[in-house]
Amino acid sequence: MVILEDKAGLRSFQIFVRYPIPNGTKVLLNLHANGTMAATDNDGSQDIGELVYACSLKHLPPVVLTCLLPRSYPSTCAPYFTISAKWLDEPKVSYLCAMFDEIWTELPGQEVVYRWVDWLNSSSWSCISLNDNIIFVPDGTSDVADEHAIARKLLVDSTIPLMQNYNEKRSQELFLKNLHECGICLSENTGINFIKLPCHHLFCMKCMESHCRIHVKEGNLTMLICPDTTCRSPLPPSILKSILGDDCYMRWESFATQKLLDTMPDLVYCPRCDAACLEVDNDAQCPECFFTFCALCKERRHVGKECLTPAEKISILRERHKKYSLPEKQLLKEQREINELLDVCEVLRNSKQCPSCKMAISKTYGCNKMTCRNCGKFFCYRCNKAISGYNHFWYGDCLLFEDNNQGRRFGIFEEPDDEEDADDDEDADDGEDLEELEPELVRLYPCPICGRRNEKFSTNNHILCIGCRGHYCALCRKRVLRSSGHYGPRGCQQHTNP
Repeated sequence: MVILEDKAGLRSFQIFVRYPIPNGTKVLLNLHANGTMAATDNDGSQDIGELVYACSLKHLPPVVLTCLLPRSYPSTCAPYFTISAKWLDEPKVSYLCAMFDEIWTELPGQEVVYRWVDWLNSSSWSCISLNDNIIFVPDGTSDVADEHAIARKLLVDSTIPLMQNYNEKRSQELFLKNLHECGICLSENTGINFIKLPCHHLFCMKCMESHCRIHVKEGNLTMLICPDTTCRSPLPPSILKSILGDDCYMRWESFATQKLLDTMPDLVYCPRCDAACLEVDNDAQCPECFFTFCALCKERRHVGKECLTPAEKISILRERHKKYSLPEKQLLKEQREINELLDVCEVLRNSKQCPSCKMAISKTYGCNKMTCRNCGKFFCYRCNKAISGYNHFWYGDCLLFEDNNQGRRFGIFEEPDDEEDADDDEDADDGEDLEELEPELVRLYPCPICGRRNEKFSTNNHILCIGCRGHYCALCRKRVLRSSGHYGPRGCQQHTNP
C-alpha cells in the first residue's frame, strides 16, 4: 500500500495485489481468429490444438487499485477507484470493476476497500486464468468497457516480453532479500552478498573472489569453473569481471589470450623480436623484422638439413665460447640460450607429456593422479594414460602413491597381504610401528566421491574432502548437500565424540 498526497483534502492511496503463482503456470497464445477461448475436455484437460506455448512465469505484474475517498464515504458514496492491469485485456479488467460495484451494492454504507482487496487477492484468479494457465487472445476492440478499467492496449505480442522482464526483475529482488547458503563455506547470508552463476549454483562473494583470484594468480585458467563438484561449468567473462578487480581481470585477459594463441598449431614467435608469426612447413618469416627461421630450432632457415637436438646445440655453443672471444652482450645472450636449453633437457628428462595436449608436466611429490594445467584433463603419471577418476588406481596395476609412507601422509592406506602380516609378527619393531598407526587409522573416513580418507576434526561429523572438495557425513558416509537438511532431529547428529 502506498499513501498518495491528499487532493483537495481527500485521502488517496494505491494498493498493489500480487498473485501467488501456482506451480506450472504457463502463458499461452490463443490463435483462434475469432478470439474465443480454448475448449476443454470433459475431464477438465485443456485442448491446446489451437494454442502456442509462450513462456512460464513465477511472478506476474501486480494489479494496482487506486482509491480516492470522498467526504461522504462510507455513509452515502463509494470510493472513486481505478483498476490498472496493463497485461490484461479490457473485458477482464472491466469484469473486476463490475465486481467492485456489486460488492458496494451488497454492503451500502460500509467500508468496502478491505473487502475489495480481499476479493482481488482470493477470488479473482479464476477470472484471469483458465486451468491455472493464462491465455491471451488476439487483440480486438470490446463494446463492454468500464471507465474504471485501465487495461492493455493493442499488440498482445509485446505484452509477454514485458511480463518476462517483470518476472526476471521480481525474481532478482527476492533473491537479494532472501537468505541463501554458500556451497563452499556453508554460511548463510542475504542474496546481496551472493553470486548466482548461470548454472544456478550460489556462492558468497568472499568465497568466489578467493576462488577466482587464486587461480588467476597461478595462471590456472582451467580451474575457473563452478566450484560445485557435480557441475564444473566454466565461469563467463561477465562474472569474472564483476568478481575480480581491474588489475586481476587484465591479468586473466592476458592469460586467456596467450592460452588461445598457444592452441594455434601454426603460430610461432620470432627469436629476434618476439613477434607472432605463421608457420608453413616448419618455416616462418617474421612480419616485423623479416627474419626467416626454422620453427623447430629457432635458427636460420635450413632447407634439407635436420634440426639440432638441444644437447647438440649446447655442445656447439660451449665449444664456440672456448674458441672465440665474443663480445660481452653476445656472450650473455648465448649463455641465456644455453640455460634455456638446459632447462628443456631437464624437463624432457624428468617429466611426462599430457596425453591430451602434449604439455610437459613434472611431478615433485604427491599421488600419480595428475591434472594438466593447460587443458585440465586427468592422466596417470605412472603409465601416462588419460583417466577420469580414481578407479584407474583401485582396479588397475598402477598405484596411487609410489610408497606407503607417502600414502599415509595423504590419508591413503593399503591393506597388507598375508606374507607381510607374518613378517610383521616376527619383527617386534614393525609391530610397534603398526600399533602407533592404529589410532590414526580410526580417525580417517573415506570420501564416498573419490575414496580419499579425511580426518574428522574435533566432534564435527561434517567433513570437507581435501581431494575432490566434496562434503560428506562421517556417520552415514553419504554426501551432504545442505547441512541444515542432513543434520537434525530426523537425520544424523552433527557433533559426536571422536
